[in-house]
Amino acid sequence: MVKLYKKNVYVQTIKFDNTAGNHQAIIEFTGWPISVEYTSDGVQLRVIRGAYSVLVAKLGELIVKGADGSLRVCTREALETEYELVE
Repeated sequence: MVKLYKKNVYVQTIKFDNTAGNHQAIIEFTGWPISVEYTSDGVQLRVIRGAYSVLVAKLGELIVKGADGSLRVCTREALETEYELVE
């Protein structure tokens, strides 16, 4: 008989809001260098993990660090469909 098990996984997040101190906080959170670009589409942040591995976050998006240390970007709404906020 097949059984289904659920595993709770904690993730950490930081929001890119382009305020004073936010850039340094993201560097400390990710452990990688960043660059900030001001384009005609708005402000975006790049986490530079390697020459061909760049994570791009737009203003207001969250950088999510998984339990295994992997990084991804998503909106708060998308994150709340997968995870429950722990205070």
